[in-house]
Amino acid sequence: IYPGTVLKIPQSGSFPGSRALRNHPTTYTASAGDTIYSIACAFGDVDPASIATANGISASTTLTSGQQLSIP
Repeated sequence: IYPGTVLKIPQSGSFPGSRALRNHPTTYTASAGDTIYSIACAFGDVDPASIATANGISASTTLTSGQQLSIP
C-alpha cells in the first residue's frame, strides 16, 4: 500500500476467521513499555476497555513492569 491508494471498506459482512492471536482468558505479565492498548493488540480480539474493567483500572493507566493483568 502506498500514499494515495484508495481502499474499499465493506459496510457489511463478517471478519473471516478468528481474530484471536493468543488464548484467553489468562493472566498477562506487563513488560516495560506495555500499555493496555498494546496488550489488547497482542491478543487481537480483546477490547482495551475490557482489560481495564477486568483489572479495576482505566485504559490510560501507566503499567509497571511485572504487573499482573487479567485478560478476559
